Amino acid sequence: MKKAGVLAAVFGICANFGLFLAKLYVSISSSSLSIYCDAVNNLLDVGSCALALLAFLLLSRLNDRQSLRAQGLCTFLIELIIAGTGIYFFYNGLQRALYPIPISYSYKYAAVIGATIIAKALMALIYSRFNKRIDSGIIRALVLDCLLDCGITAFTLIGLIVVPKIGFAADGIFALVLGAIISASAIKDVIKEAKKLIND
Repeated sequence: MKKAGVLAAVFGICANFGLFLAKLYVSISSSSLSIYCDAVNNLLDVGSCALALLAFLLLSRLNDRQSLRAQGLCTFLIELIIAGTGIYFFYNGLQRALYPIPISYSYKYAAVIGATIIAKALMALIYSRFNKRIDSGIIRALVLDCLLDCGITAFTLIGLIVVPKIGFAADGIFALVLGAIISASAIKDVIKEAKKLIND
């Protein structure tokens, strides 16, 4: 379990950092807030995977009960990070809606963001394969995060295409919606994991 979990976490750290750099480049070049928020989300995913790595490295030193609690705590912290990301999106979306700035669009930017959606879908598939080997709540949380990220990035891609054409601060509105969706989903999972930890 330890080896597969460590490999999954290291893979997640490297892949998410690469996605962060790609999205950061597009967000700076295009002045897109939603893509910038999405880039930050990937950077926080690096932190989540680092947390998962630490947990898996410690699992071999714990007994079965302690191991389950450690995985539960790690899953709780990952969901907490995701909830914080959603709140951050919401705040920045509100700022952009109130103070809009022009967004630059190009097919190159759209292609890069489209490629990151495919990358996240592949990451979810790879995580799922790891999870078949170890059946870990931590890995399941990373799978769900990847699937959520696919939807988020698809939404930001739509914003990148639409905003320059309509001349309206839809980018900020998109970030507001993304923030609300992520926060609601993550807070629900945080409460669920917290109940598990308390009951255990």
